[in-house]
Amino acid sequence: MVQFLKKMKDLQPKHSVKYLLHKHLNSSSPGRPFSRLHASELTKPEGLCPRMYALADITHAKPKDEWLDASSAMTFQIGRDQEKNIVHWFADMDKAICHWKCIACGTLHEFQPRPTACKTCGVKRFDHKEIRFESADNSASCGIDMVVGLGEPKYRAVELKTIDKEQFKELKAPLAEHKWRTELYLRLISESDHPFAKKVNTQVATILYVSKGGFGCADDQLKKWGLYDNFSPFKEFEIKRNDASVESLAKRAKVVKDFRDGKVGMPAGLCPTAFCKRAGGCPVKSQCFSGEYPPEYDWKA
Repeated sequence: MVQFLKKMKDLQPKHSVKYLLHKHLNSSSPGRPFSRLHASELTKPEGLCPRMYALADITHAKPKDEWLDASSAMTFQIGRDQEKNIVHWFADMDKAICHWKCIACGTLHEFQPRPTACKTCGVKRFDHKEIRFESADNSASCGIDMVVGLGEPKYRAVELKTIDKEQFKELKAPLAEHKWRTELYLRLISESDHPFAKKVNTQVATILYVSKGGFGCADDQLKKWGLYDNFSPFKEFEIKRNDASVESLAKRAKVVKDFRDGKVGMPAGLCPTAFCKRAGGCPVKSQCFSGEYPPEYDWKA
């Protein structure tokens, strides 16, 4: 083993910037704690299992970390950078409503246009922070990428999605998971008891897709608007609230909340056996099938 490791070390390039980047970007990303019920977890294709959250609460199980290779890390960073640019461009127009964190002293300026200067230290540079709302009914929460003022009675929630340029060209409608998640966001905002929620339109939102390739697609609409552009790297879709579409998601979140509030017993699970594909990736599989925590509440009935 020692000789093998020495050989591997000898093969590592001594003057390669490419090697250094790969070594630096390969990392483990910590899983999100189970304490918060994220809307994005509810809309995953496999669906959320309330029993997993209940068992994690009891056994103090930790979420599994996710390994990121250099390509994944680079893709995620490109998306984050583009999102930051979009938000700050809308802030330049005095239309972006966010939480703004001073990069010098860390003071948070909540739910407002970008400040001209920090109220604490006077510095004029800020990082935007998403606005998070939590449903008072089921405790599911959502982080809104950006809220904008469009001259409507209330602010408009905007979800920003960056996608590959080839996928962008084929895009004719919002991707199903994005539409579903945005419909859920509108419901969760409407159920939030936070004062900021009253200022947001909960009947309609916008998904803005941004191409990761600069030119995007030819767009005749731009000429009709009196613009000189021939191509657009943006596509927008208006999403209307549809509570019926997300009722099953809200129900699963409510099971977790009711368990945590002591209103129901241990929820039933979704896996038929410990050997199914879903159970293979579950952080509480051993506890779930140990026999120590029999299901007491069949929420699926």
